[in-house]
Amino acid sequence: MLFRYKPDEGRNARQIAFWLVEALIAYGCFTLRGELDRFSSLRRPISEGMSTVPLFGATFNLSLILALAVFVAGSFFWIRFLSREKIADHLIEVETEMKKVTWPSFKEASNSSIVVIATVLLLMAFLALSDAILGGLFKVILFNT
Repeated sequence: MLFRYKPDEGRNARQIAFWLVEALIAYGCFTLRGELDRFSSLRRPISEGMSTVPLFGATFNLSLILALAVFVAGSFFWIRFLSREKIADHLIEVETEMKKVTWPSFKEASNSSIVVIATVLLLMAFLALSDAILGGLFKVILFNT
C-alpha cells in the first residue's frame, strides 16, 4: 500500500519518513495510555482471567484498547497520506537530490569545525572586551557628573 505509486523509486525516503512518524505515533499513543490510566474507570482490567497482555506485560484495560485504536487509526491515515501521488513524488525528489549531495570527508568536516570554533571564540572575546570598555565608559559618564 505504501509503494503502489512508482514502487521502485524513492523507497528509502518513503521508508524513513514512514518509520519516523510511526515512532512518533507510537510514542504519542504510549503517552495517551499513561494519561488515560489516571481515570480509575479506564484503569480496571477488562477480564479478570487475562489481566495482562502476555507479550508486553501491560494491563489489558480500556486505556490500552483506546491507545491501540488511536495507533491503528493514526497508522492507517499516515499510510494513506504517504501513498498520495504528490507526497510520493516529493519524497522521490528528495531521495534523488540526496544522491547528488557531495558529503565532506572527516578531515574537511573537522577542519571546518575548528574554523567555526575559533571564529566563535574570537567574536566572544571581542564582544566581552567591547562590553567591558563600554560599561566602564558609561560608569564614568553616569556616576561622575
